[in-house]
Amino acid sequence: MTTPLEMTRDRFDPSAALREVAARPGLPRITSLFGPARLAVRHEDVRAVLGNSVEFSNGAQSRLQGTEDVGFILGYDPPAHTRLRRMLSPEFTLRRMRAMRPRIEEIVDDALSAMAAAGPGVDLVAEFALPVPSLVICELLGVPYSDRAAFQSLTRSQLDFAIPLEERTRAGEEMGQYLSELVRQHQQAPGEDLIGALITQHGDDLSFAELVGLASMLLIGGHETTSNMLGLGSLLLLENPDQLALMRDDPAVVEGGVEELVRYLSVVHFGVPREVVTELTVGGDRLEVGEFVLCLMHLANRDAAFIPDGDRFDLTRKPAPHLAFGHGIHHCVGAPLARLEMAVAFPALFRRFPTLRLAVPSSEIAFRTTNPVYGVEALPVAW
Repeated sequence: MTTPLEMTRDRFDPSAALREVAARPGLPRITSLFGPARLAVRHEDVRAVLGNSVEFSNGAQSRLQGTEDVGFILGYDPPAHTRLRRMLSPEFTLRRMRAMRPRIEEIVDDALSAMAAAGPGVDLVAEFALPVPSLVICELLGVPYSDRAAFQSLTRSQLDFAIPLEERTRAGEEMGQYLSELVRQHQQAPGEDLIGALITQHGDDLSFAELVGLASMLLIGGHETTSNMLGLGSLLLLENPDQLALMRDDPAVVEGGVEELVRYLSVVHFGVPREVVTELTVGGDRLEVGEFVLCLMHLANRDAAFIPDGDRFDLTRKPAPHLAFGHGIHHCVGAPLARLEMAVAFPALFRRFPTLRLAVPSSEIAFRTTNPVYGVEALPVAW
């Protein structure tokens, strides 16, 4: 499969071909993975599109994936989206996330101990970047961690656009069956986990399909994005030892440093395609009803009009309102959890393994080029 233009990168950076298109005025037209589309690439334009849920619709994503009736909240518009989001948001408050910190620290420490026992040479993705967020989200949702290999494989198949559509569809159906059975079990005996809380507190207001859809979004989003940030972020830090030392040794840098990592890498290329439902002007271009807009967060987060010298990676940079977690009503509900996991995991990794290094030449690292969430396929390291 040829990588769609909107997903092309040069290691950590947007590709030269994508930058060339992005340099055009307005919202340039391309033939995207989803068909004809406009690209929003400037910070101001991306905010305008993502922040406007009246003249842009996310419902097209549900139609494209055939998920109109399966509780896929990212494909919902108000008022349906508003109702579901109101139920989810209290579960991801900063207070609740902070209460989870001791357990996340335990999970990270256990993963590092297992990594040390398996080493001194391991794949950091398989031994650390993937297990940590997977276990966190499993415990939060009430999903058996023993099932992780199965749902990780299904997730990978669902999201890899190089895989034939029939196989991706089949993986989606299998994931739906798995989560349907999981939700049934929780309905019979609700626990203190998030799925149990939704059933206990909102069982009369949520359909079975909505419960399954919410569980799917949280399970996939909860491990896929954070694991790729941990893998790709570790590679970036290993290639920038001065920045790595700051993350490892200076607690005052960590919180802002996580924001810089998230801004600089922006692992989600473009999020949900937005459909124009009312003719309007954005970035000086008139958009017609029925057109699709892809918001390229990794370009917007380096826009010189938004942040000076945005192509430079600097953990000491003053945090700015980046768009890596989205914007508007669809801003990532799990952002506080992702931030916390990274703030714990990165310093702990480099403190435990102060001599951590790549075990292969940097040029041999393979990147995920056909997945809507960018990252590395594997990260062989030694110490």
